Amino acid sequence: MSLIDDFNESSETSYLPASVSFGDTHLPQNGYAAGFESADNVRLETGYVSISSGFGQTEIPIFALNYVQFQLPARLVDMVVSNDILIMAVEPARILRINLDRPLEVEEIEITRKPGDGKIVKMFFDPTGRHLIITTDHGENFYLYEKWRRAKQLSKLKGVTISSIAWNKQATLTDPSTREILIGTRNGLIYETCLEPTDEFFRKEEKYFKQVYSIHESTMPITGLHFEQFPVNNRKYFVMATTPTRIYQFVGYIGPSSAGTSRGSPSFVESDDRGERAMFESMFSKYDVNPGFQELPGELSYSELHFFSRFYDLQQQGVAQTFAWLTGPGIYHGDLIFGSQNVGDSVIDNVQLLQYPATPSEDESSKLVTEIPISVAITEFHFILLYKDRIRAVCQLNDQIVYEEMIPTSQDEEVVGMVVDDIKRTFWIYTTFSIYELSVENEERDVWKLYLEKSQYDMALQYCKDPAQKDKVYTAQAKDYFSQRRYQMSAKYFAESAVPFEEVTLKFVEKSERDALRIYLVKKLERFRKKDRTQKTILATWLVEIYLSKLNDLEDMASSAHCTSASNNNGDVETPTNNSAAYYEEQLGEIKDEFKSFLETYSNVLHKATTYKLVASHGRSNELLYYASLIGDSDRVISHWIVQKEWQKALDVLTRQVVPETFYKFSPVLMENAPRETVDVWMRQPNLNPRQLIPSLLRYDHHKISEKVAQNQAIRYLSHVVSTLGNTDPAIHNLLLTLYATQPTDDETALLTFLKNEGREMHYNLGYALRLCSQNGRTQSCVHIYSQMDLYEEAVELALKHHDLELARINADKPEDNDALRKKLWLSIAKHVVQENKDIKTAMEFLQQSDLLKIEDILPFFPDFVLIDDFKDEICQALEDYNIHIEELKTEMDEATKSADSIRLDIRELKSRFALINAVEKCYLCHYPLLTRQFYIFPCQHAFHADCLIDETTKYLSTRQIRRLADLQEQLSRELSSTRNKGTAAPNMGATAKLMSAAAGNIKGVIFPSDAAALDGAQSDPRLGHAEQLKDELDEIVASECALCGDIMIKSIDQPFIADDDADVIASWTV
Repeated sequence: MSLIDDFNESSETSYLPASVSFGDTHLPQNGYAAGFESADNVRLETGYVSISSGFGQTEIPIFALNYVQFQLPARLVDMVVSNDILIMAVEPARILRINLDRPLEVEEIEITRKPGDGKIVKMFFDPTGRHLIITTDHGENFYLYEKWRRAKQLSKLKGVTISSIAWNKQATLTDPSTREILIGTRNGLIYETCLEPTDEFFRKEEKYFKQVYSIHESTMPITGLHFEQFPVNNRKYFVMATTPTRIYQFVGYIGPSSAGTSRGSPSFVESDDRGERAMFESMFSKYDVNPGFQELPGELSYSELHFFSRFYDLQQQGVAQTFAWLTGPGIYHGDLIFGSQNVGDSVIDNVQLLQYPATPSEDESSKLVTEIPISVAITEFHFILLYKDRIRAVCQLNDQIVYEEMIPTSQDEEVVGMVVDDIKRTFWIYTTFSIYELSVENEERDVWKLYLEKSQYDMALQYCKDPAQKDKVYTAQAKDYFSQRRYQMSAKYFAESAVPFEEVTLKFVEKSERDALRIYLVKKLERFRKKDRTQKTILATWLVEIYLSKLNDLEDMASSAHCTSASNNNGDVETPTNNSAAYYEEQLGEIKDEFKSFLETYSNVLHKATTYKLVASHGRSNELLYYASLIGDSDRVISHWIVQKEWQKALDVLTRQVVPETFYKFSPVLMENAPRETVDVWMRQPNLNPRQLIPSLLRYDHHKISEKVAQNQAIRYLSHVVSTLGNTDPAIHNLLLTLYATQPTDDETALLTFLKNEGREMHYNLGYALRLCSQNGRTQSCVHIYSQMDLYEEAVELALKHHDLELARINADKPEDNDALRKKLWLSIAKHVVQENKDIKTAMEFLQQSDLLKIEDILPFFPDFVLIDDFKDEICQALEDYNIHIEELKTEMDEATKSADSIRLDIRELKSRFALINAVEKCYLCHYPLLTRQFYIFPCQHAFHADCLIDETTKYLSTRQIRRLADLQEQLSRELSSTRNKGTAAPNMGATAKLMSAAAGNIKGVIFPSDAAALDGAQSDPRLGHAEQLKDELDEIVASECALCGDIMIKSIDQPFIADDDADVIASWTV
């Protein structure tokens, strides 16, 4: 058998929780069962019956008392549990420690005692489960740290019988000390101390021990002691102390000795002789005189004080929210409110006294007996009362007993007490020979029902666990408000409930509560799912009708109230009442805003045509336009404003559109009535196609505009399109040209600017432009168009026809690359000036403006009989210019003759040029002696064999040149062979020349200069000149430049140093 077994084997059934032992005390605090309903099933709107409604389920008990099978070695005196550490004190003075995470390991703690020492009466365990204080009836006190196996006596506390301890919540697992704690004694004194475990023999665990307060009643023990830190001020504290009949409250700030030190290591002296102030001493000093307390008289010699916090995690312990004090008259309990309290103020609020429940007497069943419990514990919603033979749980919400169970005891066995593990939320009951664990499961399961019975609907909703429970709360709340005639409030909760839709709507219709019906329908509409589109459309349409009717009713009532107030007005200021015009207007504004918000939310589910008909039938044009705007029906909005002749409003709507077709549709009428504003809108829309706006532009008539001096809006827009947007559509350019040409003004500046900006890449039709300008008398524009068509003669002729000499001169200079045409045009202008104006002096001035005309060019245009005096100077100047030109030509001829003589001299010198060659000179290509074969030598002193040079040069010749080279060699070979056969070779050839010829004779097709030189002494042969020409051409191809200094070397820069066919060279470098 294990050390700790389950109490109830039957708890292994499917509907009961797992068995509980010391090793599994972490009972689920949030694992709530699904609901606490009877068989009264609740059918929701979705059509299912909630499982949590209780149908076919067996509810798990909230409270269950489990017996722990642990064989106690002796009579149990006291027991404490904290943070899953259980410590028992058994007679005579044995201490057993069990870690509930390892329940099979039981530690026995050694206490050094003398035979005359007293018995253990009480143990105090801190929340962290690390610090234990043991007190005896003789005033000996012992201290045990979590890592110790032997308790140490607290010498400074000798003679003090401890009755209560207030542990410090600021103590953390990283700090081995207890921090500052308060100790209450049996004689009504309160001490402050700090315990820090140490392994040093001469060092005491208690750093100091100092009395901080006395209730001046030595017969009253301090049965309960607790302190809390204010959440908003870490130096402000609240202390509560109790005796069997009194409860004390202390509020204040801690002393300076602790304030100046860190929270983890308070600096206190080890002896009271130094006069250091304890941390709470300054706070308690404010209550030395007339301490405030509340007394509940009674004969009970003991009491208990317990606190509850919803935040019980060890690392993040929260401030206590409620407290419970066990007294003779009952359980005094309430809430703790931490605010701005000062010295003397109370932190307790909403206090109540729960009288102990009376039960029938065992002797007389008709007589009720009130029994005072031995111990009490507090949970979030219950008080757990421990009696000498039973345990009870009383609900805090209705003061009813919700659980009661007898504690089985033997003949000599007594119930000793009850302890609570505040960190793990476990409850333990112990007798002199047994241990029980009270498991609390799903404590808040029925809380929602209790709050519902008390009509605290919001609190009830907080503790509902499933839709069925919430539905019951909503239904009850809605019916409650409906019975109170608070119809609009009831409508909100009816919408949340599962009450049938028809039933609710009929309720409001019968009561004529259309406002409540509207609220109900809106809330119901919000609860629909996305897929319920049909239901949403029907409800939304109904709501539109209700809103419209409400708006009309409010307007009628406001008008009626206004008329009534106007007739009864005697000059007094009207105070808004429920029947005043101001009240109705305020209501009207609220309903309008609400209706607009409704349309904005549900415009996507409303049927468009039906909604239009509804709104239009009520004459609500503003709402109609708002709805059309929401659904993006801008055509209807714009059409409405156009019908109303609200052009600016129509344009405001049009401006927000992005579809070009909308602009094309409404622009004609807008351009006709508001041209400037319409063009402004167009210019802000670069995505419009101007060709589609041509009908609108044609509807525009500038003459009908009242502002005659204003700019033509059609021209303004088209100019923007052409110049800014770079439009190249010929239709647009032709239309703009037409508008410019047909303007009722003689000024052609704008038209000419447009034509000149077009340049040579014009996008208008030249023929159409010429015809249009000609019909409208735009002479300058016609001349410009002629010049664009390269018809310069017609342009000059037209300019002269209208006596515009300046325009004619400008166009005469345009054909810059045709001097003959320019001269012809200038002659026509000169002829016009001479013959038409008959002004010789003006003609002479005109002659100076052109660099092409001379006096002799215009002389034929002069009359036969004219005085030469007017142009005598010009004739003389012309003759002088001719004389100067003749002299310049003579000088140039002399210089050319000298240059020819110099060239002839250079040619003769080239024929006699020579070079000196050393006998050991080598060819720069093959590196063999140069004189062994015919060779070439260049001015750079590079010399090559003829065949080597030909081979090297051939690599870089084109295919045509290679073929020509081969042909020249063949022709020269035939010429020289023919000459040698006839014996025409020179008989006196030198030995060197013969040697060169013999050496070179093995090279096929190679012709040497010496071969040609041999012909000098021969008789004249007709073929000799031809051979010389062939030789020169061959030299031109092969030896035009040095192979190492000329272009050949540059062309060979991308060639490798070793050719692919030089395999032997590559192999020689192989390692």
